[in-house]
Amino acid sequence: MVRRYPDRFFASCLSANTSSEKLFDLVREFRPKTAALAVEPEKIPEDVRFCQWYFGPDASAQALKASKAQDALCAVVGIAGLSSVWTALETCQRVLLANKEALVTAGQMVMARSKELQTPILPVDSEHSAIFQCLQAAGGNPVQRLILTASGGALRDWPRAKLSSATPEDVLRHPNWQMGAKITVDCATMLNKGLEEVEACHLFDIPADKIDVVVHPQSVVHSMVEFEDGAVLAQMGAPDMRGPIGYAMGYPNRLPYEARRLDFAQLGKLTFFAPDRDAFPCLRLAEEALRQGGNACVTLNGANEEAVAAFLRREISFGAIAEIVGEVLNQTPLGSIRSLEDVYAADCDARRRAQNAVRRTK
Repeated sequence: MVRRYPDRFFASCLSANTSSEKLFDLVREFRPKTAALAVEPEKIPEDVRFCQWYFGPDASAQALKASKAQDALCAVVGIAGLSSVWTALETCQRVLLANKEALVTAGQMVMARSKELQTPILPVDSEHSAIFQCLQAAGGNPVQRLILTASGGALRDWPRAKLSSATPEDVLRHPNWQMGAKITVDCATMLNKGLEEVEACHLFDIPADKIDVVVHPQSVVHSMVEFEDGAVLAQMGAPDMRGPIGYAMGYPNRLPYEARRLDFAQLGKLTFFAPDRDAFPCLRLAEEALRQGGNACVTLNGANEEAVAAFLRREISFGAIAEIVGEVLNQTPLGSIRSLEDVYAADCDARRRAQNAVRRTK
């Protein structure tokens, strides 16, 4: 989107985790003020040394602060992105949020900080962007229900008996979206949809019992809002992340991006069905954690991040992800979250318990 609209946007800060060569290419093209890598490479090429470089686990937040960017598109995966979101709230005019874990683990604090600093948070997750767009037409009318749509992931049509044997190659073959490995696994377990329910509660200040999930294999309806009179507004479009990213970047205006136009006659039909919470228990676990409150969602997220990483390393089976997350949730006493320090402490505890479970499972 920055490449398409160079007269409107300048990429003042770029960051990556370990993909240094890809980041070097982007720095050469966009010439940002600052750049960051979580893992420092052996050498920084001479032709990209014009910008200020930052390295280490908190490098993204440091680089963002130094760049003095007006907007921050926060898309770091997992709880690792929380510090960048917190920094963005304090240093930028707007936060474009693609990192759901910041709200899953510290939602009340993040939203309170957003209100205190008057720094708006604009959702970039396709589902939450869809809800946000639909709510623009609410006109003050009460909302009865938010309906999050789920693609169902790569395993949505697999028989239940076969699910536990799915390999990383099976799971990463998402039918509709091209995403990173961790979020693609979360789509397959449907944990991702549970995290999105938590995110929606905080973003839109709505209770959990007013959020529903439906599986929609075509990924054309990105989510819906139902009002008290029974009317339902849906946001639709071809699956393409340039849509929600561009909407947040240009808000309140829309930015054309050569989108593939929907041909409804060719589509023929759009289908919806209820998720199978027995076949995909991670969704149920996330919903239970949301109802419990306190440290439960932090525990859920930390345990899941460790279990997914172990699955991608082929140390545990696909079915063991839900078993480990459930075990850690059951073992962890429910506690309160009052500070970011509490969040990180609960996260560390969940990871330790999950790592122990992984070792036993291996």
